[in-house]
Amino acid sequence: MLLLDTSAASAFMHRRPHALLLLREHDPSTVHLCAPVAAEVHFGLSRLPPESRRRRLLANEFERLRTAVRWTDWTEAATRAFGHWKATLQHRGTPIEDMDLAIASIALSLPAQLATANIRHFARIDGLDVVDWSEPGTQATSHDPSGSG
Repeated sequence: MLLLDTSAASAFMHRRPHALLLLREHDPSTVHLCAPVAAEVHFGLSRLPPESRRRRLLANEFERLRTAVRWTDWTEAATRAFGHWKATLQHRGTPIEDMDLAIASIALSLPAQLATANIRHFARIDGLDVVDWSEPGTQATSHDPSGSG
């Protein structure tokens, strides 16, 4: 099972060849999206001009991805993982953003591999199975699906 984080979903939406190849390696029924990723994608799309061609194209690609893969809800197990890891990371002095922690918590609760271009960030969470979806030769850290920041 594979859970896409926002950077992986964004790479697909931008039709980046490495993301398309990586996604093709998985049966769509084993690939999942979750609400925190969708929320971050919609935030990125909302930052673009409403009538822009780019916004329409990216929104269409997200809808295409959304209908091709499975949806995973926020569960009680994910909420427990979130609380544990938020406290643990805060205690260590290495917190991560709540949306990223929610995505990681969902991956832990499934359990699923987490596809991300932000390996270093998610490596702070022990036991999280992280798959590197960064473009060859890069280490992306932005989670803005519009690609503007």
